[in-house]
Parts: sequence; C-alpha cells; structure tokens
Amino acid sequence: MHVVWDWNGTLLDDLMVVLASVNAGVGPYRSEPVTLDDYRTHYTRPVKRFYDALLGREISHAEWIDLDHRFHLAYRSQMTEAPLAAGAREALERTAGNGMSQSLLSMYPHDDLIPLVAAAGIDHHFDRIDGLRGSPGERKAPYLQSHLDQLSADPSDTLVIGDTPDDADAAAAVGADCVLVDNGSHHRPSLEATGVRIASSLVEAIAPYHPA
Repeated sequence: MHVVWDWNGTLLDDLMVVLASVNAGVGPYRSEPVTLDDYRTHYTRPVKRFYDALLGREISHAEWIDLDHRFHLAYRSQMTEAPLAAGAREALERTAGNGMSQSLLSMYPHDDLIPLVAAAGIDHHFDRIDGLRGSPGERKAPYLQSHLDQLSADPSDTLVIGDTPDDADAAAAVGADCVLVDNGSHHRPSLEATGVRIASSLVEAIAPYHPA
C-alpha cells in the first residue's frame, strides 16, 4: 500500500497559526475577529468560498487576491512556531517499518513547502513531495491524481490521510481510501458526513494498516 500524507493540519499542527493568519487576511473587511468555531464551521475549498462565508457576501477577485496575500504574509511570519502534530514521527516511522511507501501532497505553495518539510527532518520518509503549483485555494483532487500519476501509484492501493472534507473528496475522486484525523480543524460531524473513517490521532489513523 502507498500512503499519501497531507501537511497543513495533518502532519503539521498549525491550526492556531492558520487562524491568526486568516484574521490578518480579513482584518480590513470584517469588524469582528474570526473565532475557531467560525473557522471550523466555514472552512472549505475552493478557499474563496470560505472567505465569502466569513464576510457574508461574494468577495471580488481583487479582494480575494488581497486576502490571500495577507494570509500568506502572516502565515510565513509565524509558521516556524507550528510544531509537527503529536505522533507524526511515530506514524511515519511505523509506516516505513511496515514496508509501505509514503509521499506528501499539500495545497501549500510548493517552493515554500519543500524547505519546511526538510527543516522538520521528515523528508526522507517520502518518495515524492508536492505542493501547490497552480492558483491559490484550488481543490485537491486534480493535484492528487497528478501526484499519483508521477509516482505510478495505483489509487486502489492508496491511502490518503488528511484532516478536511476536501482530502476525502480528493481520495474519492481518484478511487483511493481515506482516513481523516479529527484534530480540531473541523467540527467532527462535518468530517463524519464524508463517510470515511475518522481517527483521533495519526497513529490511530495508520494502525489498521499495520500487522498486529
């Protein structure tokens, strides 16, 4: 089996950094700060729809570009504060020890992603690392298909481990299995609505695929 790991919110525990960065993005457009409950309730892809929901109206293209720019400036300034998620190293090592191949696919900009993964000291676990090379805020499904094609990986023998409904949608679109980790970035019912297995930790997510 091949395992495709998500980065932001899955292997990287960056939820509070993301929330602060979202508030930096919407600051000029929203009087009240975005709460964690707001984020959990509204976050979706394409990300522009997330901001539409937060502001209660459809934002213009220029506003979307400005919001996204503000978000990434804030995120880059704080991202070194985000640790790896609890159990990330153990889950990766167990998976490697069981002879399963692994890769990483993130919707974070590719050129920014690569040094982050290397700095965390886990890049050696992955046969391939891909980040976003297209427009900000896109859905993950086409990127997952391209990622698997580059690896010559069989989707029917692939497990996607992520933390959002978009990860589940991407896995379903290519015919892969999926587990979502309930790490607080979404309300659990929204994760359960995807119909995939929900795990409370990364180690739990990968456990059924390891021999006893």
